[in-house]
Amino acid sequence: MKEENVYEEIILENILEGLILCDKDLNLKYINQEAESLIGYSENQIKKISFENLFGKDIFSEILSSIKNQTPKVLRDIILKDKFSNQVNITIFINPVISSQSTQTNKEYILIQLFNLEGTNVLNKKNKFEDEEKIMSQLFHGLAHEIKNPLSGIKGAAQLINSNIADKDEIIECSQIIESETERLSKLVNTFKYLQPSNKESFEVVNINNIISDCIKICNMDKKNQGINISYEATTESCNVKGSSELLKIVFINLIKNAYDSIKKKGNIWVRTKLNKKYKLNKKNFLVIEVIDNGIGIKESNLKDLFKPFFSTKKDGQGIGLFVSQKIINKFDGYIEATSNDGKTVFTIYLPES
Repeated sequence: MKEENVYEEIILENILEGLILCDKDLNLKYINQEAESLIGYSENQIKKISFENLFGKDIFSEILSSIKNQTPKVLRDIILKDKFSNQVNITIFINPVISSQSTQTNKEYILIQLFNLEGTNVLNKKNKFEDEEKIMSQLFHGLAHEIKNPLSGIKGAAQLINSNIADKDEIIECSQIIESETERLSKLVNTFKYLQPSNKESFEVVNINNIISDCIKICNMDKKNQGINISYEATTESCNVKGSSELLKIVFINLIKNAYDSIKKKGNIWVRTKLNKKYKLNKKNFLVIEVIDNGIGIKESNLKDLFKPFFSTKKDGQGIGLFVSQKIINKFDGYIEATSNDGKTVFTIYLPES
C-alpha cells in the first residue's frame, strides 16, 4: 500500500465524523468506524440493509431528493436508533455531487456525513468547564491579592492607634485610612454580587435608549469631565431588550467612565445604538451599542486580556469593571467586544432585541 493511502486510511478511520460513500444507486462503497458506531451496524450488516430501512422513510426521501436535484442538504437534530434501540442525536450532511474522473472512468458518488451532536455537546461542556475553572482560579487569586492590600493597611493603622506613641494627628490619619480601606473592601465585595446566577423570569423589557441617556447624565456630573464632549446617536427603531435596568446601568456607566478616563484633557466620546437585522442572535435581531473614544487607546497585546478578572491598564485600576460588565451582558444572552486602532477605541455591546 502506498504511503499516502496509509495516511488517508489513518485519517478516515479516526476522524470524529461518520463518513459513508455510495455510488449513485446507493450501493455502499466505504464507511468509516465512526459511522458504524453512530448507526450501530457493521459494514457487512449495512450492505444487507436498504438505506430506507437503515435511516427511515423521511431521511431516505431527503437523500433521494438531494440526489435528484443535485444539491447538498443538511438535516439537523436527527434521532437515529440502532439495532438495540439505542438513540443518538446527529446532524446529517448529504453531498450528491462528488465525482471521480480519469481517462477510464467518470463516476458519481454520494457522500453522507454524520455529526454526533451529543459528543460535540459533551466536548463543548468540558471545554467550557475548563475555561470557567481557569477564570475562577484567576478570580480567587486576584481577589485574595486585592483583599490582602487593604487589610494590611487597616492592620497597620489599628496597631499604631493601639500603641502608646501615636499622637492625635496620627490617630486621625489612621482612622481615615481604616475608613477608606474598609470602604474599598466593601465596594469590592459588593461588585461580586453581580456575578451571582440570575433568574431570567425576573428580567423585564427595558428601553436601552432611556438607560444610556440616564448613564450619560450621571457621568456628566463629574466636573473633571467638563472638557470632554460626549454625543449620543440613538436609534429610532425598536431598542427594547429583556434584562435588568439596574445591571445594564452598571455596564454603561463603567464603559462611559472608562472612555472619559482614557482622555487626558480634551477629546470626544460617541455613543451609538442601532438595530442589526442582517444577522441573528439566538434567532432574534440584535441591538448594537457602541461606546467610542479618541483617548490614549489600548495596546493590541492587552485587548485579549481586557475582560479577564483583575486585569487593568490603569495604575490604580482593580480590573473588575470590564470582567463584571461582560458577565452581566452574558446574563442577557449578549456579549461585549473591544477594538482599538486609528486613534479610536470602540467597545461594542450586542444584545438580542425583545
